[in-house]
Amino acid sequence: MQLPPLTFKVPTGLSFDIPDLVMMRGWADFHELRLAIDLDVCADGDEYEELLGLYDPKRAFCRWMIWRSCDGIVVQPAMGRTMLFDHMADVLEILIPAQD
Repeated sequence: MQLPPLTFKVPTGLSFDIPDLVMMRGWADFHELRLAIDLDVCADGDEYEELLGLYDPKRAFCRWMIWRSCDGIVVQPAMGRTMLFDHMADVLEILIPAQD
C-alpha cells in the first residue's frame, strides 16, 4: 500500500520577528493606537500564523491589518490598496495616523 504524497500549504501570513513586534508596540503606543496580535487566524480560506491589527481607540475600528508573507510585510489599510514592504521600519515610516 502506498500513501499519497504529503502536501503542505504555506500560510498566507507568517510570524514576525520579536524585534519587529517590539518596534510596532512602541510605535503604536507613541501614536496612541491599540495593537492587537491575533495568532492562528483563518479568514477567507487563508491562514495566518500572526495577524497584527492597529485600532483607533476613539473609533474602535481597525485602521490597518499587517502580516508577514514570503514576499515581505503586507499592510492592508481599512480603505485603500494593499502595500508590500521589506522591513518593519519601512512600514512605520508610511503609516502616520491622521491627526484629529
